[in-house]
Amino acid sequence: MTSIYDDIRATLETHLSTMTDVPSISYENVSYEPPEGADWCKTQLLPTRRRPACRGTDPKQKYEGVFTVFCYSPEGLGPSRCDDLADKVIVHFDATTDIVHPTDSTIVVSVNYAERSQGINAQPYYYVPVDISWYYYS
Repeated sequence: MTSIYDDIRATLETHLSTMTDVPSISYENVSYEPPEGADWCKTQLLPTRRRPACRGTDPKQKYEGVFTVFCYSPEGLGPSRCDDLADKVIVHFDATTDIVHPTDSTIVVSVNYAERSQGINAQPYYYVPVDISWYYYS
């Protein structure tokens, strides 16, 4: 039996991979070598809550969390290239989007919002984190 978080992660990561012109993606706990001189993304799933959705016996559970997509571009080229990539991710995970699991249509992860943080220099890259707030009822 897989964890519900495996299903949530698969849903969000698969949705990211369907983005138009998506660069290469580094997934959590998977060996990855960034392409030299190219843009790329890194993902991270942060579950934050698991609460009963209502009172009573055997209530549905509401799972919540943040899926962060770190958008990288080579440093020294200015922020606009990385900003453009972050904007594409935000549009792809637009608020109120419902994302269906790639192989199980009963699993639907919903997006509350997608927003970016400030850009950060981390030699030899510049990156912008995009936080995607999600929830799922089980």
